[in-house]
Amino acid sequence: MSAVGAVVFTRRYWKCTCGADGAYAADALLGVEGQRYSKTVQKYCCRLAAETAFAPTSVLLHELLGVDLCPETVRTLVEGHGRSMTRFQTADSASAQAFRQAAGAVEFTTDAGKVNTREEGWKDLKIAVISKREAGTPTTPENWKTQRLPAVTIALAFAMIAPAKEFRKSWRPRLRRLGVECLAGVHALADGASWIWKAVQRSLTGCVQTLDFFHACQHLSRCADVIFGEGTSAARAAYEHSRSLLARQGWAGVCQWVGELLDVADEAERERRRPATERVIGYFAPHSQRLNYAERLQAGRAIGSGQVEGEAKTLGLRLKRRGARWKKGNVQPMASLVCVHHTCQWDAYWAMAA
Repeated sequence: MSAVGAVVFTRRYWKCTCGADGAYAADALLGVEGQRYSKTVQKYCCRLAAETAFAPTSVLLHELLGVDLCPETVRTLVEGHGRSMTRFQTADSASAQAFRQAAGAVEFTTDAGKVNTREEGWKDLKIAVISKREAGTPTTPENWKTQRLPAVTIALAFAMIAPAKEFRKSWRPRLRRLGVECLAGVHALADGASWIWKAVQRSLTGCVQTLDFFHACQHLSRCADVIFGEGTSAARAAYEHSRSLLARQGWAGVCQWVGELLDVADEAERERRRPATERVIGYFAPHSQRLNYAERLQAGRAIGSGQVEGEAKTLGLRLKRRGARWKKGNVQPMASLVCVHHTCQWDAYWAMAA
């Protein structure tokens, strides 16, 4: 089956009298060696299946290429390539070389999403993105909204269902393969999940660490809404003030804002506000050394983990489609397929795929 429909080959079959397996001599030249489907058909099949379910992929192949593959055939092809991509990701020398040559500083972002498995229900899918980005124009905390960072020059993504301990063990080998030996040059960004920062401390010791600014602001906004009323002008003003303090002063700014909230004469009002402020302090305290936003902005560097957030959403759109439930063993191939499809590894994989 080819991209222009079914093609029938008639060629001479050769078989050795010694009993070894025979072959069609022209298969390698024609690009159909050992395959019922041409590489182009397989590539389009995987490209479509990385975005939508197997049944719609089958329909799209028919409508776009005139190729008729049933959904089960699509699934078999795609999951087979997904398993190959999982192996390929850990041994991809072409993308590793491209990463070494790419300009910019190394950013490491990680997060977790959810996937529904048949055997164990909802499971955490750990995700990481390693990228390079050149510095942008330096800016100040007051102008952080206007900052426009350069696009990443290269990015590689990988994901797996695994405990945090097992997942973090894969970080250093992948970074070494990409030519990253000095962890002091790595900038790790993530939300406030404790498993992430414990893993970073263990596996990326010495790297620069930044708590995602936008997740941090969500906690400030929630506190302001609880104290002043959701959607009120007082809540908006309090949140904007707290965000400014956080961007300019980091941990000291959070402490200053909490102090201001509790500096009221009415004891009953002070006690009413205390639980919300304690939640804010409890969230930020473990990250007091990761709130160096003013310094990062001045250096023209990222203060958000949007790179991995985007990858998590992309994986979620494919793996969490309405009613989707996966065999646990098939999650990894599909996750690898989606990760490869949205990075530079896509072309590298198909350049070497049989």
